Amino acid sequence: MIPVKLTLHNFMPYRDAELSFEGIHVACLCGDNGNGKSALLDAITWALWGKARAKNDDELIHLGTSEMGVEFEFTVGRERYRVIRKRSKPKSNRSGQPTLDLQIANGNGFRSISGNSIRETEGKIVNILRMDYDTFVNSAYLLQGQADKFSKAEPYKRKEILAYILGLARYDELERRAKDCARHMENNEKVILSEIERISKELSLKNEYKSQLQEAEDTVAAVDTERQAVAERVNHLTKRKNDLDSRVRQREDTEARIEQAESAIKYFQGQISEHEQRAERYQQVLASYDKEMAEANAHLGELSQQEHALEQNRAEAQEVSSKIHHLTSINERLKVEMQELREKINMLDQGEAECPLCGTELGVEGRETIIANYEKQGKEKREAFRANEEEGKELERTSAKLRRGISESERTLKEDRAQWERRMEALNRDHAEAQSSLPLEREAIRKAEEELERWRSTLEADTRSMQALNAELSVLPELEADLSEAQRELDDLTQRQAQGRQMLGAIQEKLERLISLEEIKGDKAEEAKGIATDKKIYEELALAFGKKGIQAMIIENVIPEIEEGANRLLSRMSDNRMSVKIETQRAYKSKREGELETLDVNISDELGTRRYEMYSGGEAFRIDFALRIALSKLLAHRAGAPLPTLIIDEGFGSQDASGKERLVEAINSIQGDFDKILVITHVEELKDVFDRRIDVMKTAEGSKVEIN
Repeated sequence: MIPVKLTLHNFMPYRDAELSFEGIHVACLCGDNGNGKSALLDAITWALWGKARAKNDDELIHLGTSEMGVEFEFTVGRERYRVIRKRSKPKSNRSGQPTLDLQIANGNGFRSISGNSIRETEGKIVNILRMDYDTFVNSAYLLQGQADKFSKAEPYKRKEILAYILGLARYDELERRAKDCARHMENNEKVILSEIERISKELSLKNEYKSQLQEAEDTVAAVDTERQAVAERVNHLTKRKNDLDSRVRQREDTEARIEQAESAIKYFQGQISEHEQRAERYQQVLASYDKEMAEANAHLGELSQQEHALEQNRAEAQEVSSKIHHLTSINERLKVEMQELREKINMLDQGEAECPLCGTELGVEGRETIIANYEKQGKEKREAFRANEEEGKELERTSAKLRRGISESERTLKEDRAQWERRMEALNRDHAEAQSSLPLEREAIRKAEEELERWRSTLEADTRSMQALNAELSVLPELEADLSEAQRELDDLTQRQAQGRQMLGAIQEKLERLISLEEIKGDKAEEAKGIATDKKIYEELALAFGKKGIQAMIIENVIPEIEEGANRLLSRMSDNRMSVKIETQRAYKSKREGELETLDVNISDELGTRRYEMYSGGEAFRIDFALRIALSKLLAHRAGAPLPTLIIDEGFGSQDASGKERLVEAINSIQGDFDKILVITHVEELKDVFDRRIDVMKTAEGSKVEIN
């Protein structure tokens, strides 16, 4: 990771500040204590990993403000990235709001490649840098007050830090996978061995199965012999029964013929009776024909006389109807005349009037005379009208009576005539039928008597045959019982035979299965050998990939490189007086056999060899610096963790003038190994010894940054 530009807003002592790292190779970051030198590095680590020296993020927010943000651009390989992290203080009703955005440069600026959450985005950043915060501050960033973090760490922790730097975590994953495979192989081996044990138990039953097989074969043979004898008996009885069954069918046919003959006899007896009855009836028709025809003609003659009397009644009714019509006409005329007389009387009653004949004036006497005359005429006409009405009513009653009598007579005469005419037609029809059908009926009687005699002969023959069949079939019930008993015995033997054969087949299958199991057992044994071999291989791989295997070998291989780099710097800083020796194993303090895995740092000087923990002050810092620079160079040279940037924060105050000079010389000697080296100090004599200087100043508007 190579820093390109850092932009701060309300971060620690800064309100708004921007620092460009472009064109800088080695630079000294200068300023008094508290101005914000280390805060610039805190801003970088907080932007990348969300971590800094503060206990919590809210302590990083500039005093008097409620939100902050850091924008950091950097390159990894050929790619340029930008991280923007922001934080706002919590309010009364909600917690603080953090945001994080990871971007990658393209032709038109930057585009976001953030994850779905801050945690996911931070994971992407770690993958891009191939380094987390702890590894960074233990190698490339010599943090103020923590330059000795690697040196003072417990030996096992030093190994963990070094393992992470070397990317040995992948061997931990390989170790885990190898152990998983070994456990899987062990489980498979247990399963197969269990199967082999189960198969062996089943194979131990082989002799028992053979004994069962012989017993089953003997049983089946005995049942077969017994069944064969019973089957022959069933066949013999079945044959006899089949013969009798044919007799049963013959008897059934005979019974059917007897039934048919009896039915035919009844039929022809009925036919003879019917024909005789019809012949007798035809004879009676012929015998009574003349008498009945004479009777019918006599009745028709009587009806003709009644019809003549009916004509006289019709004439009388017509005459009465004419009289009624005449009286009705007279009364119509009388009504008109009485109306005219009433009008004349009304005119005379009005006073002055003229004579209706001569037109002269009439006096009172003349008027009354005329009125009296008119009233007399009107009375006569009314009396005539009433007389006519009475006579007409009487005539109406007579007419109605005549009409009813005529209607009744017409109906009766019509029905009687039709009845006797139909009677004559029927007599003629019956006479003709009797003449033609009587000979036919007599012939039919003769033929029916012949058929009746033939069926009676057939019935007698079939009855004799039926008696013979019944005598022959009398043994059938006993035969059927014997056959049923024999069949049940045969079915029982057949079932026993099937069960025996089934048992025999099952035992044979078991024996065949044992043959197959012997082959399977052999295959399983070979498979178990292969799995045991694979398990041993995976167990050896797990040991090889473990801390004491390849990882220890790799660490052993890089220890000389770390020692060489550290000793080269220590030699410059201590005038060839001090050297480092790193040991990865040492004997247990107890009598326990073997050696303890460790990572001890031993220092040699003019007084002898001592452990690192025995040093303090300036000498300890020189050792720390040498080891940390050696680790940083190791990182830069390892392809798995590209980190061409070195940041040194403070630490020179504990050195004397000669020690400071040697530290500067050491830094200058390694500048070719890093693209950027940043040295943070407040020591005045070190401000102008590097190519570039970045001054950090404290103002009323917050800290400011200036490149000189």
